[in-house]
Amino acid sequence: MTDYKIKSLLHQKKKSNWLRLEDSNSKFFHSIIRWRRVRNEVKGVEVKGSWMKEPQEVREEAKRLFEHRFSAIKDFGVRLGAVEFKFIMREDNEILLAEIIEEEIKEVVWQCDGSKSPGPDGFNLNFIKNSWEYLK
Repeated sequence: MTDYKIKSLLHQKKKSNWLRLEDSNSKFFHSIIRWRRVRNEVKGVEVKGSWMKEPQEVREEAKRLFEHRFSAIKDFGVRLGAVEFKFIMREDNEILLAEIIEEEIKEVVWQCDGSKSPGPDGFNLNFIKNSWEYLK
């Protein structure tokens, strides 16, 4: 490579680096954009050994590929035939499904330490106790 070509190449690299950091609407900038567009363009796809290059065929094949890849699987392959599940007694189920009474909730809140925070919102039980008339 001649000295001139090396200098020219280094100059172009310097311009390229400058353009990454600084925006310029120059001829060089647009040539880089065109070059990247051509380089990144999908020219076609190969499907089962045959090359498809018509835009409509490429679109249909891409659509089919993504539909196949991201379609829901109906059978997860989980079999629970040999698993024995524990069950809850009828009386316990009735207790769990019974209507919640305000007095029960208040009793539980007042039994807890006031400095404890029941959730990620950061409100501790002292706040709940002091604001009971609004929060109950």
